[in-house]
Amino acid sequence: MKLDAPGLEVANVRLDRVNEVHREILATSGAIEAMWNWMPLMDTGTSFNAYFDQTLQEAREGRMVPFAITRLSDGMFCGVVTFMNIVRLHRRLRIGYRWHPEDLRGGLESAATSLALMQRARDCRFQRIEFLVNVANQDAIAAVERFGAAREGVLRHYMRTANGLWADVAAFSLIGQEIDRTIDSLHQHVDALAAAQA
Repeated sequence: MKLDAPGLEVANVRLDRVNEVHREILATSGAIEAMWNWMPLMDTGTSFNAYFDQTLQEAREGRMVPFAITRLSDGMFCGVVTFMNIVRLHRRLRIGYRWHPEDLRGGLESAATSLALMQRARDCRFQRIEFLVNVANQDAIAAVERFGAAREGVLRHYMRTANGLWADVAAFSLIGQEIDRTIDSLHQHVDALAAAQA
């Protein structure tokens, strides 16, 4: 199985590989404004189109698999997330560039997205899932810690963000059976959230 194989669905959520059709959807979603403080500075510029073009280029070259998240019941755009820093030889990847509308954070759509990503990575035989989180982004750190990911330390002055500031990032990972335990926990969480909405 490939990381970007179609049919990535969990509960009421589908993840589709980002393509040109998503440019306008993403540009008007509020995601860019919300993520601006966390996005790394790029040498091609800091405009939305520069980031989008770079994402598509890295996807074509196999370094990234960006997904648009859709709620199946009504077709609502529910966010974006990316597999990145993919190293197939060593079976590791990173999950990043994640955003959901504020009212969906912590709900079924967010949990189903996490489960879909973890399960797909596991199905593709990846042994390490990494997260690098700006230390100023405490909400994202709390979310990663809820997965049970191990905190491996802080990389100081690791990158400049799109707003020009230097950022320290906290490194987290799940490996081997930790991934399996997280998938089991997410299954239970998604099932409970889905039952509450039924």
